[in-house]
Amino acid sequence: MCKLFCSSVLLLLLFIVSGTARAQVPGQTGTIKGIVTSLSDNSNLRGVTVTASSPAGKIVARTLSDSTGRFELSRLMADSVYMVDLEHVGFKKFSKNILVKSGHENSLFVQLVPAQDSMPEVVVIGYGQVKGKDLTGSVTNVNTDVLQNTSVMSADLALQGRVAGMDILASSGEPGAEASIRIRGTRSVTATNEPLIVVDGVYDAISSLTDINMADIASISVLKDASAAAIYGSRGSNGVIIITTKKGLKGRPNITLKTDMGISQLPRQLDLMNASEFAQYRNDYAYFATSDNYGQIGPTTPQSEYPYPDPLSMGAGTNWVKEITRNGSYGNYLLTLSGGSGKANYYASFNYNNTQGIIQKSGAQRYTGRLNLDYQLFKWMKVGYGYNYTNRNDRKNVVTIGGTNWWNAAVFLNPLLKVNSDFNDLWYSGQKFNSPRAMLDFDVQNWEKRNMATHSLNLDITPARNFKWNTQFTYYQYALHAFRYEPGSLPAKAENEGGTAYRGENTSQNLMLQSTLTYNKDWRGKHHMDAMAGFTGRKTKADYFSLQGKGYLSDDITWNNMGAIPDKENLTPASSSALTQSMSYFSRLNYNYKSRYYATVTARQDGASNFAANKKWAFFPSAALKWRISSEKFMKNVSWIDELSMRLSAGRAGNSGISAYRSLSALTSTTTGYLFDGSQPVAFYPLRLANNNLSWEKTDMYNLATDIALFNKRVSITLEGYLSYTSDLLLDVQTPTQTGYTTQLSNVGKTNNRGFELTVSSTNINKPSFLWSSVLTLSHNRQRVDDIGNYSYVNVYGAYGNNSYMMYGYKVGYPLNALWGFKYAGTWKSTDEINRNKVTNAYISASNAQYAPGSARYIDVNHDGIFNEQDLVYLGNADPDIYGGIQNDFRIRSFFVSTFFSYSLGGKIYNVAEQWLGNGSPFTNQYRYMLDAWHPVRNPSSDIPRAGSNDGIASDRMVHDASFFRLKNIAIGYTWNTAKLTRNAVRDVQLVLSGDNLIVWKYYNGFDPDVSSSGSSSTLRRVDIGAYPKPRTYTFSIQARF
Repeated sequence: MCKLFCSSVLLLLLFIVSGTARAQVPGQTGTIKGIVTSLSDNSNLRGVTVTASSPAGKIVARTLSDSTGRFELSRLMADSVYMVDLEHVGFKKFSKNILVKSGHENSLFVQLVPAQDSMPEVVVIGYGQVKGKDLTGSVTNVNTDVLQNTSVMSADLALQGRVAGMDILASSGEPGAEASIRIRGTRSVTATNEPLIVVDGVYDAISSLTDINMADIASISVLKDASAAAIYGSRGSNGVIIITTKKGLKGRPNITLKTDMGISQLPRQLDLMNASEFAQYRNDYAYFATSDNYGQIGPTTPQSEYPYPDPLSMGAGTNWVKEITRNGSYGNYLLTLSGGSGKANYYASFNYNNTQGIIQKSGAQRYTGRLNLDYQLFKWMKVGYGYNYTNRNDRKNVVTIGGTNWWNAAVFLNPLLKVNSDFNDLWYSGQKFNSPRAMLDFDVQNWEKRNMATHSLNLDITPARNFKWNTQFTYYQYALHAFRYEPGSLPAKAENEGGTAYRGENTSQNLMLQSTLTYNKDWRGKHHMDAMAGFTGRKTKADYFSLQGKGYLSDDITWNNMGAIPDKENLTPASSSALTQSMSYFSRLNYNYKSRYYATVTARQDGASNFAANKKWAFFPSAALKWRISSEKFMKNVSWIDELSMRLSAGRAGNSGISAYRSLSALTSTTTGYLFDGSQPVAFYPLRLANNNLSWEKTDMYNLATDIALFNKRVSITLEGYLSYTSDLLLDVQTPTQTGYTTQLSNVGKTNNRGFELTVSSTNINKPSFLWSSVLTLSHNRQRVDDIGNYSYVNVYGAYGNNSYMMYGYKVGYPLNALWGFKYAGTWKSTDEINRNKVTNAYISASNAQYAPGSARYIDVNHDGIFNEQDLVYLGNADPDIYGGIQNDFRIRSFFVSTFFSYSLGGKIYNVAEQWLGNGSPFTNQYRYMLDAWHPVRNPSSDIPRAGSNDGIASDRMVHDASFFRLKNIAIGYTWNTAKLTRNAVRDVQLVLSGDNLIVWKYYNGFDPDVSSSGSSSTLRRVDIGAYPKPRTYTFSIQARF
């Protein structure tokens, strides 16, 4: 009986326990598996952060998608609801509630939408990163997908028009040419205006965006206001471009192979005279000449006695531009390998780019290699190593389309000259000249070869909860080798002159150590704070050496043996060396309350050896406030507004962009003078006057912005307005004559900048089979000179060609990029008109010879009858009124189409080449409009100078509207998901056909208004000296991912 009772009780207990177990299922879990792809091109996404959160908001599981886009969240409690979030840089966040069931496969297929809106999920900032919604400063995060389907070699040109407030201007279309970048305008006169470029935390690791492989770039952030950029102190006043390169992620090895092949061509010809037209023009010149090689010619002279009795028989003649141009080629080859175990990850890439220019014997080759490694040594310690190598071989253009050498530039040579194989043609003076064809066929060479290598060691330590310590040590090497050679066999070489060679070398070694400590803390789910403090130190050693010589007896030696020049007096050596050092301490504090009210404070103390002993240190603070209005309770029922916030920031940044030792007096040497004992003595003398108070330029910046996201973030708008005031400009100012020097570098002068920026992005159609999204950027900037010391104006660009007067310069109350010149007033129509003007002095001409019917005249501003600088007038601003871009992306299943238009409205450009092409010279070719020049019989009322007037004075006649609207890029592609077909051996294959610089609508009579022959000069913008034209390029690409 006892046994039966005990057995019954035991069975009952087992039943109860079993029932309870079935009801509560303790320990029973479920799994969520899924695949994540990109909605834009249907490609699998790796490295997507996938999290599962409980209803209380606590994250209970986290993982990353692998190389095939697959992810798995395991050990989730069954019969529970989890919020699953997927986040990835460059894409909008995806969230969904999922009920996890036991014994049931919980599958999830997600297509992430590219983050076209202006508030991305994660943004990289100086020494850290923040969520887009928590951003207080002015930072633009660039969608790096736009860099992949373009045939330009440099990332700067690919970014042109895509970032509001960033004006990128190409120096030329030559392969490897660097662009000029301005973020929110120009502010300095002699110091640099280029932004700071930071790659993986290292600044100045690349000399320009031309030196980095675009396929290595994971993200680009552009820092524009003081709150964002002041953390870089003296390097931040011109804005900051932060580039983060790709890293390895957990998963099987991921291999990418890509090949781009393309052709390029000259997009258009200038409207110049052909041989028949120029022959007639020469006849007109003979008509006006009182005497020349053809004798006296007048109105009654028969046609048969003109220099060219039958101009039409001359035909088209020589098109010198066609003689030196060709169809160029573009080749880009890429291999990447990445992966890892989660504990040890790797990313490696190799890229070879070969761009051959549209001008013969010009081109650029670039080899880049990158290796990023990281290893989780302990749970609290992670180590990393980064290596980047770049080798560039640029064969620079040796012939010019335009340029300052009017006697051998292609557009200036008249079409009557013949192209002969023996190059025995004589110029009009009877002197031999080197035609562009001769420069090519006799193999004049001009090479620039660069080598850059960066080694970076990183250490990440989590010493305690909420703390993170990062230390980075970087060593960077740079070497530029320049080689030039002109053969002694060139036609214009003097007899027995021999070949001329140049060999130069610029090298630098850089050491940088930086360390940061970050602390993050949340209180009660309402208060969030993160604080960061850091230190950085940098040391740079730069050396220069060059040799130039002439007299080579053989053209086979070139620069390889400078000692082969027989007469060593024909060798000119030069060298220099400089050491610069800097040190900085910086900190930042971010605080927000309920992700509603934000405050950011940054501070940086910078020291630099460039400046005087008592002025080496400077302090650069900033502060920012933000109010997320959309998180307020009164916005709860406004369902169509997803994000609404206001941002306000103010702060100071600096500029130390001057060369070493400028605060000190320097000695230079000379070997000129009398011979002593048959040798030339070396003498040293002071080069400049010291300035014991030379200090930093300082820029105070203010920014007001609003961010709006509407209709489930399908429309996003960012509008920003800004002001900046730069003081203590670094200027060479006049000194008293008793000092023995004319100028001294000093801190005088002020400028200001103001403007606004607008970015609008929208997802117009978002369906599984069709996606259409757009981005519009619009920027406006105005800058002004407020003070330039004791100067009434500063001439920064003059003495060009026939002109010896200011063309560019600064004057108080005018823009920094102001254009100056004379006001053209047409032509003199008669001798009587010239005589009457002697009383009124309404007009003037450049010389006495120009006071003749048909010659150019100008406004006499002060009516003194003297042609001088007092008659210069402001001709306009080289900067545009509005500029930006329009991007449209379409996806139809696996097909995609993207178009990008860039535009610039307003602004002026100086066509310096027109000083020859429109000056009335009978020796250089002319624009076709010169056929309508003044003529007493055919065209007596024309205001175009007559043939032979030869007046190239810079005036508003050479200044043109620089507005343009350009179809910058169009790409059509197809992505074939081959994972199933190849059993995951080949993930996908992508085919793309693209075109760059296809169509330009413009007013300008030059090749392209979007150019600046002055390169990255501090202030000179949009000056065209016949720059190397931008090519039109067609490219086919194929990419396979394994």
